Amino acid sequence: MVSTTARWSALAASVRGASHESRGQQNQDAVRLKNPCGANDFLLLAVADGHGSSRSFRSERGSTLAAECALRVLGEMIRKLGPDAPLSRVRRQAQLRWPKAVVGAWRNAVRADLLARPFSPLEFAAFPEAPPAIKPEGELPPSAYLAYGATLVALAITPRYIFYSQLGDGDILAVSPDGQVHRPLPKQHEFQSNQTISLCTQHAARLFQVKVETCRGNVPAMITLSTDGYANCFGNEEGFFTVGTDLLAYLRSSGFSFVDTHLEEWLRQSSRDGSGDDITVGLAARRVAL
Repeated sequence: MVSTTARWSALAASVRGASHESRGQQNQDAVRLKNPCGANDFLLLAVADGHGSSRSFRSERGSTLAAECALRVLGEMIRKLGPDAPLSRVRRQAQLRWPKAVVGAWRNAVRADLLARPFSPLEFAAFPEAPPAIKPEGELPPSAYLAYGATLVALAITPRYIFYSQLGDGDILAVSPDGQVHRPLPKQHEFQSNQTISLCTQHAARLFQVKVETCRGNVPAMITLSTDGYANCFGNEEGFFTVGTDLLAYLRSSGFSFVDTHLEEWLRQSSRDGSGDDITVGLAARRVAL
């Protein structure tokens, strides 16, 4: 999918991994994208990756809920802050309000999903206990959230600032106009009970990485968000970073429609040749830098 705004253009694609296809498993990833309606509006992008383990048997649903909640909560926060909020206030809200709000929204969405479709004993067979009884206002046990477990990477671009956020694995790459690639957030490898840190982790709101950068000075030409299935296709980080350089080169030489048309094909080939995992990529590019 591809959309355009006066300042930035964005597109995204998600493919089922080669190993998941061979086993008949669903794509556990999800992506949601909201493009600005005009020059003063803002862009939102969220990528989520469901755990896909035997105990996270609804994680494809959990990742979808995560991406949808991220766009809604992030959009509400930015609108409430307003276009002229001091960056110090934006950063404070990003650090304090955003993590709690998105985790709470995701957990409420999981509860609503469970009320509509309770666990069956067969689904819950990987757990030693019986499926939990779900009450509209009651807190769910950790096992219920684990069943929907998903990581989350989110991006917001406004005319004044860029907001980056990550919980768990996945990748954000920023590509400068001259093709140099860096991570706006440091790479972390944190695991609990053989699961990556995610929305179902206890105290998840404390574990978010968040950064707000001004849109003055060294603004990236392109920013990519991806699930870890993409980085795992490469032997090292240097090889993975070439993705950012190559995508920017394709955007400049062939345009957004060309990349949008071919991105799924490229991701499927990467999965077949590399990790075998689901791969999801969302990218936003600054039009004046293309």
